[in-house]
Amino acid sequence: MINELVIHLGDTKTGSTSIQKALVAKAYDIPGKTLLYPTMNNHVGLAKTLTLQRRFEEREKRFTRVYKAVKASDADFAVVSAEHFQFVDPRVLNEAIESYWPGLRDRIRLVAYVRPHGSKILSTFAERVKLGSDIETLEDFIDMASEKRLFDYAERFAAWREVFGARFTLRPFIRDRLYKRDAVQDFFRYVVGNEGFEITEEIAANSSLTISQLALLREMHRYLAERTQNQEGLPQFREARGSVGRVMAEYMRDNALGQDGEKVRLPASRVDFIKERYAADAEALDTAFFDGFPMSDELEKIGKSTTEAVQSLEASDYFSPDVLNCIGIFSNVLADLTAQSPGQIKTAITRSRAGTDADA
Repeated sequence: MINELVIHLGDTKTGSTSIQKALVAKAYDIPGKTLLYPTMNNHVGLAKTLTLQRRFEEREKRFTRVYKAVKASDADFAVVSAEHFQFVDPRVLNEAIESYWPGLRDRIRLVAYVRPHGSKILSTFAERVKLGSDIETLEDFIDMASEKRLFDYAERFAAWREVFGARFTLRPFIRDRLYKRDAVQDFFRYVVGNEGFEITEEIAANSSLTISQLALLREMHRYLAERTQNQEGLPQFREARGSVGRVMAEYMRDNALGQDGEKVRLPASRVDFIKERYAADAEALDTAFFDGFPMSDELEKIGKSTTEAVQSLEASDYFSPDVLNCIGIFSNVLADLTAQSPGQIKTAITRSRAGTDADA
């Protein structure tokens, strides 16, 4: 059996994809040590068996698959990684560990990264547009997120510490606080416990899309929604649309179309609200988990990178009628395919992005 199992909990938008790519590609050298990563993509599917009722029946199979892999290995380290753990109740994960991973709990360490409130608002807004959420403006999203407490961190991470104690570590996703200013480097330093490793391949992080690229993705999702209205409430269809949005975003990053647009910025008119709304949470997180006040300091800085202008999500404000017509034709074809076989579309995209079978 492996010596230690590291469970990488996310959060979303904290370099998880880059970490997972490095693990899959074996883009590391740990002299005298070995590492097992028992998947060819990520463990989101495993994490979802802890949150989605329709996937509860998969729990035993997925946890058993990982257990067999780590039990059969003599690696020094094994890693389970899924940003979806952000949505998992730590007590439920603990119960699953006790049930399906006998003898492993005392070999487990858990790590999560937390992104400062301002940049988390921006990155989550962009992600939701990319995946097809019907969001009209960033201002609307700020209000919704506040009401639903999406970025109230302190209580959530305190729950992880309560269940797992000193085995749980929280790292601030702040460039100056990361080892070598890099999420992949920082994660491997946590796994190994020292600097006795080398990252042997540069792993390209997901760069953020411009506002015009997001508007184009939103236009595509409009076509998908209009032609598949009878399937909008089906979980399988929502997941398929999300997969389409992810792969489209990846191709957009490598294409010149819309790349010269502005990045998404916080509206200057909402800075004071955001500071006031999240000040107590940032202070509580700093006090409980960090040296100094990194989260509070980052919250105080958000006014330095804002915009007075309204950033439209209407694709027609950025692209010609010819471009929009092309997007419409393509999106209608894609909508018909997705409507016919949402599960197959999602699986095909997941496997294509992973390069092989994926634990989706």
